[in-house]
Formats: sequence, structure tokens, C-alpha cells
Amino acid sequence: MQTTMAGFLLLLLAINSIMIIKLSDMNRTDIIKHLRNMAFGVAGIIVPEMIILLTKNRQIAYYAFTFYYIAFAWYAMMIFRFSVSYSGYKLFKVYKSPLFWIVAIESAALIWGMFSESFFTITHYKWYDHIYWISRGFSILYAYAIVSGISLVGAVAVLIIAASQSARIFRLKYSGIAIILAVMAASCVASQIKHQPILVQVICFAFCEMVIVYMAVYYAPRKLNQRAMKFVADKLNDGIVLYDDEHQLQFVSTGYSDAVGLKGMQGIGNEETYWKKVISEANVGNAWNGRVMSVDRDDGTYYYEIQHMALDEDGKLIGTVYWIRNVTESIKNYGEMVRRANFDELTGIYNEAHFHEMARKLLEEHPDTDFVMTCSSVEKFRVFKELFGQEKYDDYLIRTAESLKTGLVHIPNCVYGRIGEADFYIMMPKESFDPQQLLDAIDEVAKSYSTNNFNLIVKAGVYEITEPLQDMLAICNKASMACDTIKGDYGTRIMWFDESIQKESMLRERYNAELSKAIEHGEIQIYLQPQVDNAGKVIGAEALARWVHREDGLIPPAHFIPFFEMNGRITELDICIWRQACEKLKEWKEKGRDDLHISVNISARDLYALDIYEHHVSLVKEYGIDARNLKLEITESAIINDLKQHVHLVEKLQAAGFEVEMDDFGSAYSSFNMLKDICVDVLKIDMKFLGDTENEARSHAILKSIVDLSGELNMKTIAEGVETEEQLEFLKGVGCDIYQGYYFSKPMSVADFEAKYL
Repeated sequence: MQTTMAGFLLLLLAINSIMIIKLSDMNRTDIIKHLRNMAFGVAGIIVPEMIILLTKNRQIAYYAFTFYYIAFAWYAMMIFRFSVSYSGYKLFKVYKSPLFWIVAIESAALIWGMFSESFFTITHYKWYDHIYWISRGFSILYAYAIVSGISLVGAVAVLIIAASQSARIFRLKYSGIAIILAVMAASCVASQIKHQPILVQVICFAFCEMVIVYMAVYYAPRKLNQRAMKFVADKLNDGIVLYDDEHQLQFVSTGYSDAVGLKGMQGIGNEETYWKKVISEANVGNAWNGRVMSVDRDDGTYYYEIQHMALDEDGKLIGTVYWIRNVTESIKNYGEMVRRANFDELTGIYNEAHFHEMARKLLEEHPDTDFVMTCSSVEKFRVFKELFGQEKYDDYLIRTAESLKTGLVHIPNCVYGRIGEADFYIMMPKESFDPQQLLDAIDEVAKSYSTNNFNLIVKAGVYEITEPLQDMLAICNKASMACDTIKGDYGTRIMWFDESIQKESMLRERYNAELSKAIEHGEIQIYLQPQVDNAGKVIGAEALARWVHREDGLIPPAHFIPFFEMNGRITELDICIWRQACEKLKEWKEKGRDDLHISVNISARDLYALDIYEHHVSLVKEYGIDARNLKLEITESAIINDLKQHVHLVEKLQAAGFEVEMDDFGSAYSSFNMLKDICVDVLKIDMKFLGDTENEARSHAILKSIVDLSGELNMKTIAEGVETEEQLEFLKGVGCDIYQGYYFSKPMSVADFEAKYL
């Protein structure tokens, strides 16, 4: 019997040795190292027991018992250290541990006692009709047993504490091994109480060690991973369904029913019957990724992406997994993203990028069709926005877009979009384009926004696309250039692009690039147009900007001033003119001619870019001139933009000694209504503002009314654009105060003005 049991222990030792080798091949984590040390400890108690079973020599048996007790003490310490590390607590270095030194002292004492037999004695004992060596311990041996017992009980306690303090999902990791260690401790106690051979303990320890390794390395991590996977899967909105190699359901996440709107495992129990139809609709092979199916529910349509994968090992099927993801929000967000990427958010029609794309596509698909590109743009749209507010401005844009949608729906091969702030572009076949129809559509919306103080004017530019392969931006720019050329021209509503427009545009861009150097080098000069009183005496002049270009000579103001007004650089130009006017007034004052004045223009841009009051007060102080000699002309269109603020500005300028003139009175607004709010010093009337008319008597009556009204309001009047003696005599007859125009003189250089009038 003893030989049979020794052979059984040899088998356990072989298994234990294989386990040590396997553990040595694993990653050298602290847990693996402690498990390997425990396996060595089990080997240390199996070998002495095998000797005890096989020997009949009492002395050898005694030595074997001694080494067993030593090995057991170290094994108990290894179990404690494993439990502490496994529970995640910090360990002392082994040689710094008090337990290490206690066990070391015990081991040394047991070796010393091996020769004196002072710790225990051994004797034969009959157990189940077989004779075994057993030990009988003295009192000192029980102290040794207490230390080993404390190690085992402490290991169990540590694991129980870890289990109680951990999340429920981790409790199996600790509680399973705690139960095994408790069994080991119980076997020790039972063996001592019943005086059983240590063979029982050894077999128990060997089996428990194997179970601990299996639990710690394989079972618990696998179960933990499974529970973690289920925990994560259940927390997701996705559905995860797992089948085995026989197509039977093994796992389904609770999120599956939420994902596809099914209750429980409705219909999915057998993989072949549930998924066969879905799989057969696509050539999937062993892996299938990305099929999207839709499910209609009471609260709308939902979309799900299904991923399928066959799981194999060594070329053999072990199962399949299906992952069902709710992609409803992603698809809806993608749709919204596409909409935002392609359509103008305010108006809902194509934005610039998508308009270019669709227009290019249209040209490519219809190479034999002649197309035109049109650009419609609000003139002085910033004035409109500031006068009526953002909400009204947005409403205009929305209504214009709606007008395009309804008006162009019947025209084939037509695209339209909004580009920039207030520009709408249309590309359509030339044969479908009707200029008057375009203007009527523009006017239909624009007229509803015109008021007594403001007329919303929209201009259109048209480009016949003669070179379809050119860049779409260039095509749009040509339509825009044509539109820009007629801004400020109240008689023209639509303009066709030609090469002269492009050349003019390029020239303007060139002038824009050269403006700063032109000011620095003195190319921007004032020209003076004399102003004459009723006695025919020159009392002053208006300062007008002229560009004496170093290469192009004298550039007409119409070639650069409107462009600089649009791009905002008119302020740089105006400041240059103001300074030259002040320099000339200073020079005249020093010559005793402080009876002459110079009028300078203040543009709408200047009112927002500068502090007009501070700027001009500083100028007259800097040059030592009288403010009354520097007259300030402000167009009524600039004043009306923010009437309340500009009334205050005019009052401040007048208090500082400046005379303020309202230029272009009556040119574009209902000016009489404005006169009740703002009190300027001079009204400047352009003889052309009434336009051509067959009823000259009515024109004269209106002009006389303006002059009379000015007198009633204590304002002087200047008539500009006087070209004939007949006009002069009429103006004198109605009581006009000052005159300016070609009848007296064209604008002239300062030198010519001084030579002629000073």
C-alpha cells in the first residue's frame, strides 16, 4: 500500500513539476512568481512524504519529518505572500518581512532539533490496516504549528477582506481561492485531531495547489473576462449575440433587445433559422462587416449596422458572433453634416462649394449647351442691414431664396446658390435666360423692403460662359465683376460681362495694391473746383481727389474712388485729401487769404472707421486754421444709416466751429422727411438729381421749393453741376446762395486754381 501511495505522490510531483515549467514560461508577473514559489513549496512537502512512505528506517523517517515541517512552514508563508499580492496589497521585500525571519528561525531550530529529537517523536501507527509513520509533537512543535496556522488563516482573511471591499464582479476572484485555503487549513486541523498520517495533508495540499493555480491563472480571469464582457455589453446600446459550433445560442447581451426592438431572445435561439436569410443576402465568407438594416418603430425609423464573424481555432469552427450597433444617430448626424456641407444654413439653397460642384457637373454633362452665369447683389447691403437690423436682413435673404426656388423650378438644367453675404448666383442654359424676368423677380422681393427713407436696390451681372473648362470661381467672378461695375449707377440694373470689364477689374486691383505707395509718394493730389457766390466772387472750392499716376498719368476718379468705397480703403484716401486741404488753408492764411474755404468729403465708411469729431478737431489745431474754413460734406446716404448718432455728431462739429454740408441731397432717399431731425448748415443740390424730364416746369418748381425750404430752416444752398448760363440765371432767380460746376470751371490743380483766382 505504501508503495502504491508513493507512486501516486510521484505522479502528483510530476504534475506539479509540469505546472512549475508552465508557470515559468508565463509572463513574470508577481502573481505568477508567487504561484511558482508555492508549487516549489508543494514539491518540498511531497518529497519528504514519499521518503516517509518508503523507508522502514526510523532515523531516516525522522529526518524526513523534519524537512516536511520545514517545507510546510515555508509553504504556508508563500501562501500568505501570494494572497496579499493577489489581493492587490503591497508586500515587503521577502527578507524585510517579519514572517520570513520567524520561519527562518523555526527552520534552523528544527534542523538543530533533528539530532536531539526535542521537537517531536515518531512512531508506527496502524491506519486502515496499514502501518504508517506518524509524528507526536512536543509543546514547542505546537508553537511552530501556530505560526504556520496564522499564515494560512491570515491568507484566508486577506482574501475575504479583498472580496468584501471589491465590486461584485471581482468577488469570485478572491472568494474561490479563500475557500480552497480554508479547506487546506481545515485538513491540517483534522489531521492533527484524528492523528492521521501526513499523507492526507500532502495529497490535500497537492490537489489544492493545482486548483489554486487553475483558479488564479485560468478560471477566475476567464470568468472575470466573461462577466466584464457581459457587463460592458449590457451597458452598451449595442447588441452582442454569440453562438457555439452547433449554432446554438450561448450569450446575448441585454442591449440586444434595445438595439433591435425585440423582447428576450425572440427568434434568435437557433442561428441558422434566424440569421440565414440575412447572411444569404450578402456574400460574407467568414467575416461580414457593415451591413445596415432599418427597423421601423412607432417613434421613427432606426438603423443598425450588423457585423458577423466566424470564430475558429486551428481551422475548426468554434462559434460565431454577431454585433448589432445602433447607428441611427450617426446616420442622421451624417445626413445633417452633408446638408450643412452642401447647403446654406440660412436660406436652404446651395452654398458656394456645392454650387460650384453642381455647376461644374452640369457643364460636363451638357457640353453642347450654352450656359450663362448671373450674379445678383444688393447695393449697399450693409446700409440695409444697419438700418433695418439683422432679422429683417435675414428675412430678405430667405425670401429671395424662396423666390429662386419657385421661379426656376420649371427651368431644366438650372442651379442656383448663395455666395458671400448678399450675392445670389444662377447658372442656366442661355436659351432659358430672360433678363427682364430676372429683374422682375428681383424687384418683386426688393420692393417690399423699400421705405420712405430707403430704397433697396439690387443689381445683376451676367456672363455668357464661353470657356466651360475654366475654373468655376473664375466664371462666378466674371458675373460678379459685371454686377460691380454698375453699382452706384442708378440708371442701369443689369450688365453683361465683356473683356473691358475684366481689364477694368484687374486695373482696380492694381490700383488697390499701389494706393499706399501712391499716398506716400504724393501721387494722390487735391484738385479744386471753385464755388462762386451771387456776385460772381470765388469764395472757396471743393477738394476732389485725383491720382497722378507715375506711369498712367491722371487717373479719372471714377476708375478708383467707387472701388475704394466698396473695399473700405476710401478712408485712407480721404485722410490724405483732408491733410492736403488743411495744408493749403494754412498756406492761404499765412498769405492773408483766410476768406477762402475748402470743402472736403466724408464718406459713409469714414463715419464708422474714424472718430470724425476728434480727427477734424485735431487737424485744425495741428495746422492752426479756423474750423469755419474747413467745410465738411457728408452725403445724406451716410447720415441716414444711423440718424440718431449722426445728428449728435453734426451738433458737436457745429459747436466746434465747422460748417456741415449735406451732399447729394435728394439723390436716393426721401430727404425732406430727414430734415426735421438733422440741422445741417448747407444743402448741396445736384442739378442732375431730378433726372431727364419732359416737364421742366415741375422740375423748376421742386428745385425752388428746396431752396425756399432751406431759407426757412436757416440753411444755405449750393447748386453743383451748373453747366449753362440759363441754369445759373434760374438758380439766382429762386434764391440759391452758392454755385459750382463746369460753367465756372472744371476741377483743376491747386497751382492752376491759385494762378487763376488768387
